Amino acid sequence: MPSHKRSDFVPNLWCECGLRTDLQNPLRTRVHATGQGDKLIVPPHWHAAHDERHVVLKGRVTVTQDGVQKVIGPDDGICVTPRGVVHSLEGFPGEELILEETATLPEDTEQKTIFFRNMYSPGLLSSPLRAMQLFYYGDMYPKLPTGFRWLERPLVVVIGGWIAPLLGYQLPDKRLRMNPDRFPPNKKS
Repeated sequence: MPSHKRSDFVPNLWCECGLRTDLQNPLRTRVHATGQGDKLIVPPHWHAAHDERHVVLKGRVTVTQDGVQKVIGPDDGICVTPRGVVHSLEGFPGEELILEETATLPEDTEQKTIFFRNMYSPGLLSSPLRAMQLFYYGDMYPKLPTGFRWLERPLVVVIGGWIAPLLGYQLPDKRLRMNPDRFPPNKKS
């Protein structure tokens, strides 16, 4: 497993596919899709412990929340996705998009910035075990194609929280921490 130095965590991350993620401000994450490569696609997922807010500064994006699609642009203001709602984002091919993402609480937004720093670490997304470990610590649960919602959280917990660490996997930026509010004894997802 590669080790990562603090110098590996740059403030701006470019992808050859035409995406840039600006992580300089710990209170928001800005994603810039140039329109020159792949369109922005964020697969369906949900969060147990935090709400998300998206604001389009330029261009437009399709936001799907629990199966309902809507196209949002700069004039639409803040698009809020409450915790527990399955959501995805999809840009438009050939169109420039500048999108900001925050959480409702500043400490959650700072954790999201650290989540993105980990996500863009070399090789992380190419390893299912490392990706599930990131999901575990980052309060992210991928929607399974089978529709078995009851299985999504345990899958992330077992693979990302137990198996990956047992095999020696560690997050590159260890400041990402698990929020204990995700597992309250009397709360359903």
